[in-house]
Amino acid sequence: MDQRRSFEFAEEFALQTAIPTRGPRTQEVVSFGPFRLFSSERVLKKADETVKLGSRALDILLVLVEHAGEVVGQRELVAKVWPGIFVEEVTLRVHMTALRKVLETGEGGKRYLANVPGRGYCFIAPTSRDAVGLPTADDFPEAHYPLPPLLAQMVGRDEIVSEICHKLTTERFVTIVGPGGLGKTTVALSVAHTLLPEFFGAVCFVELSPVTDPRLLAPAVVSAFGLPVQSGDPIPGLAGHLRGKPVLLILDGSEHLISEAAALSERLFAELPQLHLLVTSREILRVRGENVYRLSSLETPPSGSSLTAAELLGFPAVKLFVQRATTSGGPINLADQDVRIAGNICRKLGGNALAIELAAGRVEAYGLQEVARLLDSEFALRWPGRRTAPPRHQTLRATLDWSYNLLSEVERTVLRRLSVFVAGFTHEAAQQVAGGPGVAAEEVFDAVGGLLMKSLASADTTGSIARYRLLDTTRTYAALKLADTGERDQFRRAHAEYYCALLKTANEADLPTHEQRALVTHLDDIRAALHWAFGPDGDLAIGVNLTSYASPIWLSKALFAECRDWTTKAAAVAPDREDGKATDQQTVIRLALASSQLFTTSFSVEAMVAWTRTLAETVRETQGQLLLRYLASWGGNIRTHYDEAFEIAQRCADDVRKLSDPGPTALAEWMLGHSLHHLGRLAEARMHLERSLDVDTEKARLAQVNAIGYDRRVDTLGNLANTLWMQGFPEQAESLGLRVLEAARPLQFAMPLSVAMTWAGFNRYLSDTDIDAVEHEIVELIEHARTHSIKPQVGIGHCFLGLCQTRRNQFDAAMSLATEGLRLLAEMRYEVFVPLILAHLSESAIAADRHADAVSLMAQLASRDPNKEHWCTAEVLRVKGLLALSGDDDPNAAATLFLQSAALARKQGALAWELRAAMNLARLRANQGRQKEAIELLEAVYNRFTEGFETVDLLAARSLLRQLAHKNS
Repeated sequence: MDQRRSFEFAEEFALQTAIPTRGPRTQEVVSFGPFRLFSSERVLKKADETVKLGSRALDILLVLVEHAGEVVGQRELVAKVWPGIFVEEVTLRVHMTALRKVLETGEGGKRYLANVPGRGYCFIAPTSRDAVGLPTADDFPEAHYPLPPLLAQMVGRDEIVSEICHKLTTERFVTIVGPGGLGKTTVALSVAHTLLPEFFGAVCFVELSPVTDPRLLAPAVVSAFGLPVQSGDPIPGLAGHLRGKPVLLILDGSEHLISEAAALSERLFAELPQLHLLVTSREILRVRGENVYRLSSLETPPSGSSLTAAELLGFPAVKLFVQRATTSGGPINLADQDVRIAGNICRKLGGNALAIELAAGRVEAYGLQEVARLLDSEFALRWPGRRTAPPRHQTLRATLDWSYNLLSEVERTVLRRLSVFVAGFTHEAAQQVAGGPGVAAEEVFDAVGGLLMKSLASADTTGSIARYRLLDTTRTYAALKLADTGERDQFRRAHAEYYCALLKTANEADLPTHEQRALVTHLDDIRAALHWAFGPDGDLAIGVNLTSYASPIWLSKALFAECRDWTTKAAAVAPDREDGKATDQQTVIRLALASSQLFTTSFSVEAMVAWTRTLAETVRETQGQLLLRYLASWGGNIRTHYDEAFEIAQRCADDVRKLSDPGPTALAEWMLGHSLHHLGRLAEARMHLERSLDVDTEKARLAQVNAIGYDRRVDTLGNLANTLWMQGFPEQAESLGLRVLEAARPLQFAMPLSVAMTWAGFNRYLSDTDIDAVEHEIVELIEHARTHSIKPQVGIGHCFLGLCQTRRNQFDAAMSLATEGLRLLAEMRYEVFVPLILAHLSESAIAADRHADAVSLMAQLASRDPNKEHWCTAEVLRVKGLLALSGDDDPNAAATLFLQSAALARKQGALAWELRAAMNLARLRANQGRQKEAIELLEAVYNRFTEGFETVDLLAARSLLRQLAHKNS
C-alpha cells in the first residue's frame, strides 16, 4: 500500500471507528438497478437477498462504484484490490467476468460495467446514494435505576444484541455464557440500553463481582432497586414491589455465586410473570425457564490468508484491535502487512475481546511485532487494562485466576495437564494424556465437562467425534501452572506418546481417504510433540516414530519444506538393522525425504539418482526401491533428463516382472509411459499409460500417495490426455481432462490436484476455442498453487496465462506474464514445458513483427533444451521455420524446417503437430503460387482426423482449405 493510499485509508478508518457521540449516525447505501451496496458492511443485496460474491470481485465493485462514471485503469484497479502482490492483469479480467455474470443476468440484460480498450474499466449504470440512520443515545428514555454507561463503541456484536433482545422479550429468561473477557458485560449493557424503551426505563443492572458472600446476593439485588433490606429474606418484598410491572433485571458476573444465583433467578422468574431476566456467567445456571446463549468470540481472519487491509478490517476482532491500539496512543500503519500481523494476534487470542484490548493497549510500548512475539509468554498475562475495570478484568491473569479459583481440585489438575494440547483434544485424548497420578479416567471425563460448563474450554460437535480446546490465553496460563508443579516434561511425553500411537493406528488401519485427511487437524500438536522429542529434554526414538507416521500429513498439505526438515532430522538418528538393510521405518522416512526434496529447490537430478542407487541397495522392500526410483525418474523428466529417466523406468520394469503385485506393475508402467511420452514415442507411451490404468488398484495407488504425496493415476491420466491430443484425438483428450480432475479432488492432496489442474489447463489451451474459460481454469490453478506454496505450478500458471495472451495476439501482455513464470520455473529447474512455452512466445513475437524478440526467445530455448528430440521438438522446428521466413525471407530454409517438423511429427505419431506444420507449409506454397500442392498436402493431413473438428487447429485448417480452394478456382 503506497503512502498516500495508506493515509487516505487511515482517515477513512478513523472516521468509521471513532467513538460515537450524541447525534445522528448514518451509513451510506449505494443503489443501482435492483441492487443495494452497503460499503461499510461489504454487502451487496438484490431486493432483500444478499448476493453471493467473491471477496476480490466485491473489492473490484467497491472501487468501480466509488468512481462511478470514471474510467479506472487496470493497473490502478489491480493495485487497489491486490496491493503489494504480483497479480497478472488477466486475473483481473477473470474476476471482472464473474462480477458481470452476477450483475448482468436478467433485468433485460442491463449493463453495469464497461471495458474501455487500452484504458480500463468503468461503472456505467446510474447510482443513487442514501444515508441510513442508526439509533443514537438520544433515542432512549432515562433509566429508572442506576445503569452503567455503554463501555465504548461495540464491535461485531450488533446482530447478537438484536438476537438476545428478541429472546428476552419472547422467552423472558436468557443466560449469556462464555469465557472471561469475551464481552458478556459489554453485550449485556448494550441489551440494557437497547431495551430501555421496551421497558419504559425499568431496567436494573446488578454487578455481582463485588459480592463475595453468597448470603449477600439477595440483599444486593434488592438494594439495586432502591429498596430497603429489612428482613432475612428480602425477596418477598421485592416481588411485591415488582409485581404487575414489566421489568428487566440483569445479573452480571454470577459464576462465583452460581448456586445462589440459580436459586434466586428461578424463584423470581416463577413468581413474577412480567419480570424478564438476563444473567451473564461463565457457567450456565441449569434452572427451569433458562435459555442459554453461548457468546461466540469475535470473528478473526483465517490462518495464512493474504487478505488486504480493507478485507482484514472487515473482521470484528481486527477492527477492535486497531481501534483500541489507536485510542491507546499506539496507532497502527494501515498497510496490508501490519494489519495482517494484527489479524494474526487476534486469531492467536481466540477473538477474546478483553485479550485483544489488553494486547492492543501495549502496541505503543512494545510495537506491533513485539506484541505478537510476546503473546505466548507470561508477560502477556500481566498486561494491564482499564484502571476502572472490575479487578477480575484488569489483567488476563486476574481474569483467569478468577476462573481457576472457582474450579475443583480435580478440574484444576486436568486443566493444567490439558495445556500440552495445542490445537484441541477428544475425550479419549484427554483421558489418555491427562489421566494418571491422582486422576482416574472417569474423573478426566467429568473434569472436561466441568471446564466446558465454566467456559474454560470450548467444544466443536460438528464432526463425528466431539473435539475440545482451550483458548490460547487459557492454555498459556495453565501451562505456567503445570510448570509450577514440576509435571511439564512428564505430560509433554504423554502427549507425544499419544500422537505416536494415534498416527500409528491410523496408518495401520487402512482408513478411508477422508479419515486419513482428517488427521491434518492434529498438525499443530504433532509439531509440538516433535519439537519436544527432538529437543534437549525429549526422546529421539519418539521423534523418529512420530516423523515416520506423520509424513503423509505434510505431503498431503504440500508442506514439503517442513517435511524435508523433520525427515532430515529423523533420518540422521533412525536406528539401522544389523544386516545394514534399511528398516521399514527408515524406508518411510527416506521416501518422504526424497519426495520433499524433489518438490523444493534442494532437489538435484544427479544427486537424487546417485542417492537412489545407494538407497536401493539398503532398502529391503522392492516397493520402497521402486518408489525411490520413481522419484528419480519423475524428477529426471521434469528437468528434461529424458534418456536418464527412461533408463531408470526400464530397470524398474525389469524388477517388476518378478512380482505378481499389481501396484508395482502399475507404477512401472506409468514410469515407462511417462518417459516415452516425453521422448515423443507416443504409441508406446499410450500403451504403457493405458496398461497402468488397467492394472492399478485403489489400495496400491493410495499407498503411494501417502508415501510420497504424488499420485500416479492423476499424472497418468494427464499424460495420456496429452498423448491422445498429439495423436489427433482432441475429444478423447478433453474427456480424459475431466477425469484427471475427478481423480484428484477426492484425494485432498494439494500436489496431485495442482498437477491435475496443470494438465487440464494445458490441454485446453492447445485446443479449446473458449479462451475466457481456459484463462479461468488457469487462474484457479495459480490461486490453488499460491495457497499451498507450490512454486512450480505458480510458474507454470503464469506461463500458461501468457500463452493465452498469444492466442489473443497480445505479445507484450504474454511476455509480462511468461517472464515471471519462467523465472519461477528456472528457480525450481522445472523445465518440461519450457521449450514449448518459449517456442509459442517466439511465434507470437513473429506475428507482432518483433523479430529481435523472437530470435532472443529461440536463443533461450536452445540454451534450456538439451535434448535432440522429444515430445514437442516438431513444434519447435515449425516455429524455427516461421522465424526463418520472417527474418531472412528465405522460403527454402523455412520450407525445409516445416518439412522436418512434419516428418518428425509423422514419425512420432503426433498428428496434431503435423497438422500445424502442414498449415504453415501450405501457406508458404500458396504464397509461391503453388495452390494445388498446398491444398493436397494440407488435405492429406486434415483427412486423417476422425474427431475434434470444432477445435482451434482443425477450424483453422478448414478455413485455410476454403481460402486455398477459393484462390485456386
